[in-house]
Amino acid sequence: MHTFRSITAWRPLLAALSLLAAGAVLAQGFPARPVLLINPYAAGGFADNVARVVATEAAKVLGQNIVVENRPGASGKIGLDAALNAPPDGYTIGLVVPGSLSLFPVTDPKYANLHSRVTPITMAVRGYLALAINPAVVPARNIRDFAGWLKANEGKTSFGSAGQGTSFHLWAEAFNMAAGVSPVHVPYKGEAPSITDLLGGQIHYALVTGAARPHVESGKLMVLAVTGAERWTLIYPNAPTFKESGFPQVESSGWLGIVAPANVPADVVARLNAAFVQALKSPTVEKTLTAQGYNIVASTPEFLINTSRRETQALGEVIKARGIKLD
Repeated sequence: MHTFRSITAWRPLLAALSLLAAGAVLAQGFPARPVLLINPYAAGGFADNVARVVATEAAKVLGQNIVVENRPGASGKIGLDAALNAPPDGYTIGLVVPGSLSLFPVTDPKYANLHSRVTPITMAVRGYLALAINPAVVPARNIRDFAGWLKANEGKTSFGSAGQGTSFHLWAEAFNMAAGVSPVHVPYKGEAPSITDLLGGQIHYALVTGAARPHVESGKLMVLAVTGAERWTLIYPNAPTFKESGFPQVESSGWLGIVAPANVPADVVARLNAAFVQALKSPTVEKTLTAQGYNIVASTPEFLINTSRRETQALGEVIKARGIKLD
């Protein structure tokens, strides 16, 4: 004998099915209007240059414009908050870099649960940091000899960074910790002045980006190692990685990622990821960005968030072990 439930008993199930159906319709029709891509940094910088090139191509795939909007301030926190506090529908997305997604969770209690507040979309590109010396000042010609030279001159050496608590500073401290040395940290307001003082012999080393390449090519500076998992062949092709030089603790990259607020529907995430990956792998974008020294990544969402989580853990350990004050 069959027993039939009343319509009231079926209402919760019907409601759940209606929500699933609505989500499927949303994803199938996405995007029905332009997508806003918030850049938390100023126009003309690394993030802006990459974002506009990639967004233009991704818009062709999506069939809708992607509007890049700069909202700089508070080291990127203003733009990041704007992106993460938007409705979780995929129509507002944001740019992130290691200095935000990896570093904020260990430098600002407000962002302690940052990884759970984002829906990752893709890691777009990455570059690396390189340890540079002035060969006229420092006699070492490889990273192992340099570590030995720092030990032999303990109390007499210094290193520069782009600022207190920046990735330049913290990954340099990761090397110092691995090498068992404690040179004096000299923070600058940006990378450029640290390179200037390195050239002038005021500091003994600094971690640098591709901005130092002209000085390396002229012989005024020498790169001893790069922080990547592989060599940075586009910028410093002759430099080994820290890992292959015996310092596996120093492995990081300067990357640009794209995220959305938490709880964006999976189908919408898949659509966005596919569009950006296709854009990044297009001949136009690949040629433009590799010419600027960026390695195309075009990753899965999981790769972006897992990379950031590992970096957060590593940077947190460095800050604690070295007693670094960030206020």
